[in-house]
Amino acid sequence: MTFCLNNQKNITIKKTIKKVFKKSLFFLLAFLFIFSAASIFFNAAILQKSLSAEIYQTSSESLQVKNFSSPIASNSKADVPDISAESAIIVEYDTGRILWEKNSSEKLFPASITKMITGIIAIEEVKNLYDKTIISKNASGFNNSFFPFRAGDEITIMDLLKAALINSNNNATIAIAEYISGSEAGFLKKMNAKAQEIGAYNTNFQSTNGLDSNLAENKSTAKDLAIIAEYCMKNALFRKIVGTKTDYINVSGETVMLFNTDVLLFFDYIKGIKTGFTDNAGYCLVTFSERQGLKLVSVVLKSAIGMRESDMLKMINWANDNYSWRKVVDSSIAYKVLEIDNKIENNDYIYNTKVFTPVYPEKDFVNLTNINDAVEITDDITEKNTGQAKGKTPYLLINLPIQKGQQIGNLKVSINGQEKQSMQLRSGNKISRQYIFEDLKAGMEPKLRSIIILLISFYFLIFIFIIVRNLFLREKQE
Repeated sequence: MTFCLNNQKNITIKKTIKKVFKKSLFFLLAFLFIFSAASIFFNAAILQKSLSAEIYQTSSESLQVKNFSSPIASNSKADVPDISAESAIIVEYDTGRILWEKNSSEKLFPASITKMITGIIAIEEVKNLYDKTIISKNASGFNNSFFPFRAGDEITIMDLLKAALINSNNNATIAIAEYISGSEAGFLKKMNAKAQEIGAYNTNFQSTNGLDSNLAENKSTAKDLAIIAEYCMKNALFRKIVGTKTDYINVSGETVMLFNTDVLLFFDYIKGIKTGFTDNAGYCLVTFSERQGLKLVSVVLKSAIGMRESDMLKMINWANDNYSWRKVVDSSIAYKVLEIDNKIENNDYIYNTKVFTPVYPEKDFVNLTNINDAVEITDDITEKNTGQAKGKTPYLLINLPIQKGQQIGNLKVSINGQEKQSMQLRSGNKISRQYIFEDLKAGMEPKLRSIIILLISFYFLIFIFIIVRNLFLREKQE
């Protein structure tokens, strides 16, 4: 009997302990929930008082980031082209930038390169290039040309242009001059006026075709001839004619086949322009080339016999080996990835927000660069752990939210120490809210540890008290 009573009492005690444990656990969890909610609410309230952030550079393996700051690789080539020409120049067509020159301001005889300006004036001034003209006695004969005109021949201005620019016919330019101005003398005034108009200030033409036997002042410079060539090549018809290898013209009902005097046209990247030779001028050539995206106007004057074409090819090859158009800044590639850090402090806590965003240049920057150019790209974003002995060095304080495309900083491109371009750096993401990370101050840890121990001890005592109390109550009832 006694055993049964004791057993029943043990069962009752166990049930009581379970009930007390459940109630205590419930109160404990409720307290922890309320405490955590209050803490989060308290932290959020503090964060709302200051929505600002410090920005730092960082890195991200998952995002394609271009190191724009790396200098362009240098692979030294020959310093200068080794050519026989007395005067030469290489000019980039789109910018007019001189890439290399040799005595380019020396006044020399231009020979048949003169025909460039004769041709462009005819194209610009003759309303109908298919009008016909009659060859005068002055424009007849061979005149050091591949085929002759006869006095009284009938021919269109277009065919005269082709004869002059493709086959270098000397009488064709005289016929053009007489058609437009009535005489060579009148047309020469137009030629010299045109040269001055387009910036060829050191040029003086005394003939329409470059023949210079008795014309000591019929001179130009390699630089001026490059200027004239650039101007002429902007005209589509001129460009088409000088790039033609073979063609046909009609002279008084007879078909005449023309062969271009420029043998370099058989290279597909050579697009013209004009050959020249006289005893005074030596061998001359003006060439337009387009290879690997690089457009060049190149001039050689007074090359040695048999060396004109090789001089030109050496110059073009040198330019293509040493210069190219490079996309120095690419707006489609992240320039850097930034960590946006916000720090707010009260007496006991440091509240940090962290989020990452790529920044992009606002536009591309493409530049004609030499392989030995020193390209430097800088920004005003200070990196972590630089500039100070300890801690982070902020770039700036920026208000949140950040909109996509918002300016974050500035970028500057310098080449060989000279600033070439500046632009904005813009955020690649929209950042509308903060992400909270709570850190304890070092001095706060012992204090908080004591509080936690005190709370645990307090709840343990309450738990023991409830158990003992329930046991006494149960004994009294029995």
